[in-house]
Amino acid sequence: RVSKGGRRRLGPPIARARAGPSRRRLGARGTARRRRLPRSGDRRRRGERMSFIFFDQQLSLSDPRQATVIAWSKVEDVPLLAVAEAESVRIFREEGEELPDYKQTGRCQCTALTWHPRGRVLAAGWEDGSITFQGPGSVKKDDREVHQRARIRCIAFNPMGTRMVTCDANGLVVVWKTDHKGLLKQECNYRKQGSHDKVIFRTMTPSGQPKMDNPEFFFAGDSGIVYLADDMSCCSEKNKIGSPVHLLEYLHERDQVVVVTDKALLVMFSLDNEGKVSNETQMKLSCGPDPRLLQGVWAGAGLLAMTSNESMVRMFNLVDDESYLIALQGIDDVNSLAGDKATSIDFNPRKRVLAVGTKEGRVVQWRCSTLEGTPKSEENWQVLPIVSAADCAIDRIRWGPGENLIHCRTERSQVVLTEAQLNTAVQRPYIAVQTSPTQVLLHHLERSGHATIKLGLSARCMALGGNYVLVWNSKQASVHEIDEHNFTVSDYSSFSRENSPIAAAVLITHDMEVHIGIASGARLEIANLYGNVIRSVQFSHEVEGFPVSLSVSGSGKGVFLAASTTKSVLRMWNMTRTQEKPIGNLRKFEGVGGRSLGEIRSVRVNSDGTRVSLLVDQLVKQSGVTQGVIRVPDTRIFVYDVETDAFLSYKIGTSRVPMSHMWDTKDARLMACEVVSQLLAYDAEEAQQDVAPTSLESLRKTDEEPPHSVKTLFVAGSERILLQDTLTCSDTATAGVHDTSHKALRMPVALVVPHMYFARQQMLGGSAAQTPAVADAASGQDGAFIIRQVLRDFAGLEHVNPETTSALLNFSYHLACGDTDLAYKSVEGVKSKSVWESMSKMCVKTGRLDVAQKCLGQMGHARAASALRACKEPEDDAKLAAIAVHLDMFDDAVKRLEKCGRYDILNLYYQANGEWDKALEIAKTKDRIHLKPTHFAYAQHLEAVENVQEALSHFELSGTYRTESPRLLCSLGLTDELESYIDRSQDEQLHRWYAQYLESKANLDGAAREYKKARDWLSLCRVACFNRDLDTAQKICEDHQDPAACYHLARHLEAEGRVKDAIHFFQMAGRLSHALRLAQENNMDGDLMSLALSSDPANMAQAARHYEQRGQHSKAVVLYQKAGWQKRALELCFSAKLFDSLRKVAEDLSADSDPEILARCAQFFMEHKQHDKAVHLLSMSHQYERAVELCYEHSVQVTEEMAERMTPEKNSMDAAARSEILARVAQLCKKQGSFQLACKKYTQAGDKLKAMKCLLQSGDTEKIIFFAGTARQPDIYVLAGNYLQSLQWHNDPDIMKNIIQFYSKAKAYEKLSTFYDACAQVEIDEYRDYDKATGALQESLKYLAKSIGSGAENDHKVHALQSRIELVTKFAGVRKLAKSNPEEMVQVCLEMVEMPDIDPTVRIGDIFAQLVEHYHDTQNFQEAYRCVEQMRQRNIVLTPYVDQAQLVSIYGAVGQPPPRQEAGGAPGAAPPGADDDVGEEIEEDN
Repeated sequence: RVSKGGRRRLGPPIARARAGPSRRRLGARGTARRRRLPRSGDRRRRGERMSFIFFDQQLSLSDPRQATVIAWSKVEDVPLLAVAEAESVRIFREEGEELPDYKQTGRCQCTALTWHPRGRVLAAGWEDGSITFQGPGSVKKDDREVHQRARIRCIAFNPMGTRMVTCDANGLVVVWKTDHKGLLKQECNYRKQGSHDKVIFRTMTPSGQPKMDNPEFFFAGDSGIVYLADDMSCCSEKNKIGSPVHLLEYLHERDQVVVVTDKALLVMFSLDNEGKVSNETQMKLSCGPDPRLLQGVWAGAGLLAMTSNESMVRMFNLVDDESYLIALQGIDDVNSLAGDKATSIDFNPRKRVLAVGTKEGRVVQWRCSTLEGTPKSEENWQVLPIVSAADCAIDRIRWGPGENLIHCRTERSQVVLTEAQLNTAVQRPYIAVQTSPTQVLLHHLERSGHATIKLGLSARCMALGGNYVLVWNSKQASVHEIDEHNFTVSDYSSFSRENSPIAAAVLITHDMEVHIGIASGARLEIANLYGNVIRSVQFSHEVEGFPVSLSVSGSGKGVFLAASTTKSVLRMWNMTRTQEKPIGNLRKFEGVGGRSLGEIRSVRVNSDGTRVSLLVDQLVKQSGVTQGVIRVPDTRIFVYDVETDAFLSYKIGTSRVPMSHMWDTKDARLMACEVVSQLLAYDAEEAQQDVAPTSLESLRKTDEEPPHSVKTLFVAGSERILLQDTLTCSDTATAGVHDTSHKALRMPVALVVPHMYFARQQMLGGSAAQTPAVADAASGQDGAFIIRQVLRDFAGLEHVNPETTSALLNFSYHLACGDTDLAYKSVEGVKSKSVWESMSKMCVKTGRLDVAQKCLGQMGHARAASALRACKEPEDDAKLAAIAVHLDMFDDAVKRLEKCGRYDILNLYYQANGEWDKALEIAKTKDRIHLKPTHFAYAQHLEAVENVQEALSHFELSGTYRTESPRLLCSLGLTDELESYIDRSQDEQLHRWYAQYLESKANLDGAAREYKKARDWLSLCRVACFNRDLDTAQKICEDHQDPAACYHLARHLEAEGRVKDAIHFFQMAGRLSHALRLAQENNMDGDLMSLALSSDPANMAQAARHYEQRGQHSKAVVLYQKAGWQKRALELCFSAKLFDSLRKVAEDLSADSDPEILARCAQFFMEHKQHDKAVHLLSMSHQYERAVELCYEHSVQVTEEMAERMTPEKNSMDAAARSEILARVAQLCKKQGSFQLACKKYTQAGDKLKAMKCLLQSGDTEKIIFFAGTARQPDIYVLAGNYLQSLQWHNDPDIMKNIIQFYSKAKAYEKLSTFYDACAQVEIDEYRDYDKATGALQESLKYLAKSIGSGAENDHKVHALQSRIELVTKFAGVRKLAKSNPEEMVQVCLEMVEMPDIDPTVRIGDIFAQLVEHYHDTQNFQEAYRCVEQMRQRNIVLTPYVDQAQLVSIYGAVGQPPPRQEAGGAPGAAPPGADDDVGEEIEEDN
C-alpha cells in the first residue's frame, strides 16, 4: 500500500518493491587505490571535501576467511578490535597494530566475542563451551565447567555491565555476575529446547520507566520461541513464533520486542503488567531472494534499517507504521552504483550515520539530518561520499567506538577504515600536506617545487617549523630536516611516547632555535628535537582539563602559542623569550552569563598573537537506550580577541559548517575558512526557535553558493567579522571548458597573500567518473599536488611589490568595512593604471559603486565612465554591470544583473554578445515579456547571416511571420520557396496575403485557390462576381453564410436588376434596411411585412409609416407596437376604431408606459364594460382611488397581484393619502373574504389592530401567532390569546405556551388568571389530576391578585378562588391518604360529600369514586354498593368515575345485577366566564 509522499504503509503483506530511481540524484562515486581511500561525492548536494579521507588498515591475519567473529571495544579513549581467527583471538589497535600480549590461543575455534561495556575486558566463547575473560583491563579468567562441550553461540552484557548472558548450542542459557575488571560468577541457568543465539535486554518497564541496572532479558533461537528471563531463576515462554529467529531487537521507546524470522516474517509484541503478550502484530516483509542474508539495525527511534542483497535499503518506521526505500542507484550523476547490491549494514548513533557495505566492496553512507525523533522519509538522509574499501563483497560492516572507525569483513580481507583529516601546515617558505598515513607532500612557495617525505610511522598529524617537519601519532614522533638549498628532506630524529601519549604537537621556532610543544595528559611540554623535555606547563585537570589542540604562529612581533583543552578553556603564551610568558589569564569558552558556547574542536592563532580562531562543536543530548550525546558541528566560526577578552562569531550559512581554518602568514586581519554543506549542523538561531533543517530541501535553498568553498574573512577590530570573498573548491581545470559536471576536488591548505593554496587530486586513469585519490606526488602522476589561485582582489597584480600588495589589502579591508574614504586613502599613492583597474574590478565584485567611479577616473577609462553616466537604471547592480562589461568582467556582469533581477538587461547583454542561446533561455525562464522580441532579434540576426530557414523559424516564434517571412523570401527573390512556405503553413492570414499577391499578378485562379484556403469568402465571392460567375458566387454565399460575401453579392444583384435575389442576399447578410428599401421601392408589400418583423425597431417604424400611408392601418399598428411606438399605435387604433388591435396593445402595456396612454386605454375598457382590465390600467397609471372605486362599484375580484398594483410607492404621495388608499383596499379585500390580503394591506396602512382582526377571521393559526409576535401591541396580544383559547389548546402544549406568553406580554393578568382557572378545570375534568389543578389554581390566584392590585386581599373573587384552592388541595391530600390512613380518608370524603356547592370545584363523582375504590380494595362490597347507589340517586353518571369491572364485582358480591351502562361524558361544566373572552365579538369595519 502506498501512502502520500511515495511512502508505503506497513501492513500484511508488504508488497515487494522494485528498486527504482530515487527522488533525487545525490552523489558520485568512483574507485580509489587501496591503502589510500579518499571520499568523493556529488558536487551539488553533498558536503564532500578532500580534507577528510578514509585510511584503510588491513589486519595481518593468516587466513582472513577463518576470521568469522569480530568485536569492537566500547571504550572510546583506546579503541580495540578483537578478531577470532581459527583457534586464536587477537586484539588490534585502530592503526592495525596487534597487541601480542593479549593474544588468546585455545584448543578449538572461538565462536563468540563481546567486550565489556564499561571496561577493556574481552569475553570469548569457544566451541568446547569454555568462557574466557581477558584484556588490557583485566587478568585472564575462564570457566570450562558450565557449558561442557557445547558450542558457545552468544555472549551479551547488559547496559551497565553487571550481568552477562551466555548461550550454547544445547539450549543452556547462563546468567553471570560480572564487572569491568573481569569478575565472573554464575548466578543461574536455564535449559530450553533448541539452540539460542539471540539475546536482548528489556531496558524499559511497562510503566515507561527506564531500567538499565540489571534488567530482564529476552532470548530466542532456532526453536522460534521467545523467552523472558532474569538473574533470579525466573524464566517463562512469552511468544511462539513458529520459525527460527533471524533477528531479535528491542524497541526501547515503546517496550516492544521486534522479531524477524528466516522466512521474512516481522513480529512485534509487548508485555502488559501481568507479563502477558499484548499488541502483537505480524507482517510479511519484502526482501531479497534469500531471507537468510537479511541484516537489520536500529537507525533511529523505532526505525529499523534492513538489507538483503538488494539494490536498496529498506527503512521500516515501526512507530508510525510506515516504510520507505533508500536506493543505491542514481545517488550520483554517473550512477556509479548501478547493479551493485547492499550486503551489510550498521548505524552509528553518535555520528547519526548509516553505513552500508555493498557486493562490489564499496561503503555507502547516509547522514541522518534529524537531531530528535525518527527520520520520516528518504529526504531526511543526506548521502555522503562513497568509499571503495575492497574488491569483493563486504558481508559484515561494524562501526567502532566513537565516530571515525569502521570494520569491513570480506572473504579475502579484514579492513579497518579510519576517517581522518588530511593535515596541512604552512610556514614560509614551505607548505606541507599529509597525503596518507605514511607520506607528506612538501611544497616550496618560492620555487614551486615538490618533495615527498616517506614516513616510518602511521602519522596522525604534522607540524612545520624552520627547516623541520614534525610528524606524530599518539605513541611516537619523528622529525625530518629540510635542506633549503637542494630542497631535499632527511630524517633527523624520532622518539617514542608509550607512557605519555601525544594529544597534540607543534614546532616552535625563534632565533634559529626549534623546540617541540607537546600536549600530553595535563601538561604542555617543551622538548628539544629529540623529544627530551626541557620544561612543562601544568594544567588543572578539574578546572582546565587536558590540552587537546595547539597552534603556533610567528612574525616580527614574536612567536605565539595557543592551546585549547577538553573543558573548552583557551590559554596563550608568548614564546619569544627563553621562558614562555602567559598572555592574559585562562579563558573559558563562555558567553554572557557564563553560558557555554560549545566544545572547541580546533584553534588557530594569527600572526601577531592578537586573535585566535576556533571551530566549535555542539553536544546535543540523545534520548533512548544510549542516552548519550551527539557532536554536531556549529555553523559559526568564532574568533577570540585578546585585547578585549571577547569572542566574535560569524555564521557561515544555513546547513553549512566550517571544516578548517587558517590565518594569513603576515596580515593579522585576514583569515580563511573551508566550508562544506551539511544537513546535520547546529544553528544557534534555529535552535532558539526549536527548528532545524531536516531534509535536503534545506540544501536546495542555498544552491547559489558552492557546496564546498573557502570563505576569506576580515576580522574588523574587536567588533565584527566581515566576508571578503568566496572561492569554490571545485576545480574545472581537469574538465573540458564546457564540461562542468566533473570537477576535481581541491583542499585549501594555506592563505598566503596574494594567493590561496590548494591541494588538488588528479583523476585516476583520466576518467572523471572515478573517485579522486591521493597517490604518489613525487611521481607526478595520479597524485596530489599543490596549486594556487590568485585572490579576487589581486587578480592580475600577483607580481606587484610588497608595498602595493599591502595597499591593496588595506583597500580591500576598508572596503569590506564600508569605509570608503579610508579605502581610497590607502591607495591614493598608487600610480599604476593596472592597479587601479584591479581595484575597479574589486569594487565591481564587492558592489561598491562609489569607489568604482573614483577608480575609473584614476585609470582614465573614459568609455566605462561615460557608460556609467549614461546608465539611468535605478539599481546599483545594473550600473556595476555596465562597468563590468567595459572592464571585460563578463561573468561578474551576469552575476550582478542576476542579483538585481534585471533579466531584461541581461537578455540584451547576451544578444549584444552574440550568445543567443543564453538570451533565449533567459527570455524563456526569467524574461517572458521579452520572449517574442528576443526571437525577432535573433531572426533578424539570422537574416543578416543569410540563415533563411532558422530565420523563418524564429520569425514564427516571434509572431511576426505573417509579414516578415514573406518579406524575407520576396526580398531574396525566393518565389518558389515562398510558395512552398505558404503551402506548408496553416495560417489563414498568410494564405490571404499570398492570394492578394497572386491577384495583383492577375492570377485569379491561383488567388481564388488561396482565398479558399484562407477562408476569405468575401474575396472569393468578389473574384467570382468579377468573372461574372454568379452561380458560383451564390453557392459560396449559401454554403458559408458569410455576411460580407452575401452583402457584396446582393449589391451586385441589385445592380443587375435582380431585386428578388438581392433582397434574399441582403437578408442573409443581415442588412435588412437595404432589403426593406428595395421592397418599398418595388411595392413588394408581402415581403415587406416579413422583413420588417425580423428587422430592428427603426426599420419596423419606417415600414409602419409605409403601411399607414397606404391605408393598411392594422399592419401599421402591429409594426408600431413591435417597434415600441405604443402611443402611435394606440392613436392609430382610436382613429381607425381597431378595437381588437387595441386590446392586444393594451395587454402589452406596463407600468413604464406613458400614463396618458394607460388612462386612455382604461377609459376605453370602462366604456366597454371590461372593468378588470380597466382596473389594471388605472393602477399602472397611478390612478389608485379611481381603481379602488371601480372595484367597489363593479365588484371586481381583487387578486394579490392587483392589490400590489393598487399599492402606491412609499414616497410617491402623502403618507396619509397613501394609508387611506391602503385602508380602502384592505376593506375591499376583507369584504371579498381575502382576510390575509386584507391583513397585509392594513399592516401597510399602519393599522395593525384591524390587520389582526382580519387575520383572526382567516383562521390561520401559524400566521396569527407570527403576526402577534411581530406586532408587539397589547391589544393584538390579547386578541391572539383569545383566539388561541378558542382552539383545542389543552391538547397542544405550544398553543398553551403562546397563550401564556401573549397574555403575559399584554399584562392582561385577569385573562391570564381566567386561563389558568380553565387549565385547572381541564385537569380535573379530563385527567382527575387534582395536584396539577392545585398548581394551576395557585397561578390563577397569583395573576388575579396582580390584576386587582392593591386591596386584592379584600376582593370577593380572590376569596372565592382561595376557597376553591383549599377544597381542591384537601381532596388531593385525601387521595394520598388512601394508603397511609384509610380511615381518615373515608372520614374526610364523607364530610366533603355532605358539603354544599362543592361541585364543580371538586366533582362529587370523584369523591364517591374514591370511596368505592377504597371499599372495593378492602373487600367491603356492601359499603361500596351503598356508595354506588348514592351516586345513582344523585343522577351521577357512573361510567366516567367507576370502572365497569369494579361494578360487576361489587354487584356480584351483594347478589344484585349490575346497573345498565349510561351514556354521557364526564360531567362538570367549565367555570363561569371561562369562555367569555373567547367569544368576544370582533368589530366589523364598514
